[in-house]
Amino acid sequence: MSLHPQFFDMVNGFDRFVMVTVIEVTGSAPREVGARMVVTEESSKGSIGGGNLEFHATQRARELLAEKSEYLRKTEYSGLGVMMQQCCGGAVQLMYEKFSGEPARQLTKAFGAKYAETPRLLISPVSDDRPATVASGKRDISHISDHLWNRVQDMGADDDNSHQLFSDGSQQWFVTRLDEFPTKIVLFGAGHVGKALVKLLRDLPFQVDWVDQRPDMFPSEIPANTRTNSLSDPVKLIERQPPGVFFVVMTHDHGLDYRLCLRILKRQNFGWLGLIGSETKRKRFEQRLIKDGIDPFRLKRLVCPIGISGIRGKTPAVIAMSTAAQLLEVRDRVLSGQSDQSPVRADAR
Repeated sequence: MSLHPQFFDMVNGFDRFVMVTVIEVTGSAPREVGARMVVTEESSKGSIGGGNLEFHATQRARELLAEKSEYLRKTEYSGLGVMMQQCCGGAVQLMYEKFSGEPARQLTKAFGAKYAETPRLLISPVSDDRPATVASGKRDISHISDHLWNRVQDMGADDDNSHQLFSDGSQQWFVTRLDEFPTKIVLFGAGHVGKALVKLLRDLPFQVDWVDQRPDMFPSEIPANTRTNSLSDPVKLIERQPPGVFFVVMTHDHGLDYRLCLRILKRQNFGWLGLIGSETKRKRFEQRLIKDGIDPFRLKRLVCPIGISGIRGKTPAVIAMSTAAQLLEVRDRVLSGQSDQSPVRADAR
């Protein structure tokens, strides 16, 4: 389990900033609850939806930066139709949190933590001026009641349930689960498409094991969520993977592609299997796989060609983009319970 890099990247290097967070949405809005941006005197990172809403929020944040206090919190209700002239027509409640000096340093340090035994939460008391707290247990936030803490602990790890506004009597807290639970992908092949795909997966909720027989094929810069592995026989790596892992096969050798697919299909308990190639390649593989003992029904789990439908380009960048979108789609479908297979989290190695 690791801290989501988004939070650290947004604040790292700044000693004065305002974090603007969407904490409540009514009707249609450009971004969801939990959307954030960080504003400094000269720049901003992240987005709460763009347009007039974001322009106004940036101005408001810079007004707060001019105030003397090291930490303060304000909330503001914004109607997107009449007030902001945006066609969404709904409304959002924004929370502004200014961090300067020691509060800024403490938050950046907490966001930069690499590991925790228990999930970490960013807790902002919306209804008063107590500083936001990064907590891993109730001992860190003694002012929260047992009843509320139990509700907070029930928060899920998925994106749709990792940001919530809690009420307890007259008090309100906005809570964000900071830890990410990326889905593990084993990617076979460091060719043009493999390189393009790894670049796209860098900022997505995946942990990638990138495998190729040729160690010189890996680029000099490897994303933080990716680790490389050079093996003379990559097939041996398959049996060491936990249930639910996603496999992507796109090596330089069709014979190796076949041996990888055969071994993956024989183990059964994987989350997803995608193979680069044409319909012709799929048909040839299917004929051989059936001869080698793979049940025809099980072949339905082999996705080839890969990528979402409707995108026909064959350049590495286009194939990688389409495959990344498909991986996200499959991950969301599995996490929502629409599949019997569960993707393995990267911490389950």
